[in-house]
Amino acid sequence: MRRRALLVGINHYDHMAELTWCIDDVLALRQVLEYHENHARNFFCHTLLGSQSATDALNTPYNRERVTFSTLRIALKELFAFEEMVLFYFSGHGYPTENGVFLVTQDGNSALPGIPLNDILEMANEAPAREVLLLIDSCYSGALGEPDQVGNIANLYLRPGVTLLAASRSDQRALETNGRGLFTSLVVGALKGGASDVRGQVSAAAIYAYVEQALGPWDQRPIYKSNATQLSPIRYCTPDIEDDELRRLPQLFPRPDHQYYLDPSYEVTRSEAIPEHIGIFKIFKRYQVARLLRPALDSDLYFAAIRKHPVELTPMGQFYWQLAKNNLLGDSSFSHHTRSSPMPDAESVAKMFHEAYERLAPAFGYETREATRVPWEQVPERNKRLMIAATAEVLALLFPAEEQTASEEHLQ
Repeated sequence: MRRRALLVGINHYDHMAELTWCIDDVLALRQVLEYHENHARNFFCHTLLGSQSATDALNTPYNRERVTFSTLRIALKELFAFEEMVLFYFSGHGYPTENGVFLVTQDGNSALPGIPLNDILEMANEAPAREVLLLIDSCYSGALGEPDQVGNIANLYLRPGVTLLAASRSDQRALETNGRGLFTSLVVGALKGGASDVRGQVSAAAIYAYVEQALGPWDQRPIYKSNATQLSPIRYCTPDIEDDELRRLPQLFPRPDHQYYLDPSYEVTRSEAIPEHIGIFKIFKRYQVARLLRPALDSDLYFAAIRKHPVELTPMGQFYWQLAKNNLLGDSSFSHHTRSSPMPDAESVAKMFHEAYERLAPAFGYETREATRVPWEQVPERNKRLMIAATAEVLALLFPAEEQTASEEHLQ
């Protein structure tokens, strides 16, 4: 399934206070949305990063045209004309009025701040897209889908297939921390694997659960609204266990509450070990790591085998047993998207380059800038994002996505 995403970040405003983190938020989110963890293609992203000046717009590889009321509305119409899965992300000011909350554009003022949140909901409801995900990191973003102060309630619903994840309630400000939006930082962490299930799938509901648990009762409260009839994964991460091994659960356990007795022939270090049993024992170890299986009487599988004790499925294991038994696992697991040639992780390569460059530069007569003469973790966020983005482009050339077509390239 092809996917289209519009990512908008605005730091500079004509008539409102400037922000410092929104563009970095977009670049960080784009980094995890464009590819699954195994580097198979995910969303085709179009970014709008509001420029401060004409010179600013020229000195960047990303689209830095001014994000005005007109340009944002045109981009939204193009996004929502797509028929498969679409994602809209906004990082910037949210502005409350008696007519509802607005996402502020660069030319916005108190009379016309920008695009009303509920206009975006109306566009999403009318879109032909099978699924729509709205990610809004702005103050008062939870107002989407709520009546305004004068009681307008037209189109305040989510049609099937539309999901909202908002940074804060309709009466709360959205905060930043360490130079990044607090909400977006958590969303990125969730997409990197913090919210993935044992199959490596990250859904919108799982992202919300991850973000919600990370914010205390005195923090901003994220909002989740959904009328989804299915939860298509937003991203695939490395699974704890492959689907083929999940499908073996009913074969190894005739009933979900069945106890499987081991003996020393399952332990590879024993002279009586049997190859077939060793193979099953290895699968059981992977089940245990994925929290699907546990020894019934012991603390370790090794002792269960030596003592001829049983193992059993955990409640989660029994759940996946039912899915496998009823043939409900489907064919959309991470393994379905594997590449024939694995591509290194862009951030890991960028970190290695940084460390090697800093180490070797003096030997070649160069003295690096003080801002970068620090460990990778302390490199300024914008510098770090630039190095990761440059590395990602080089890796994409060295490891081209085999399934990418010319028509998909055009969507970028």
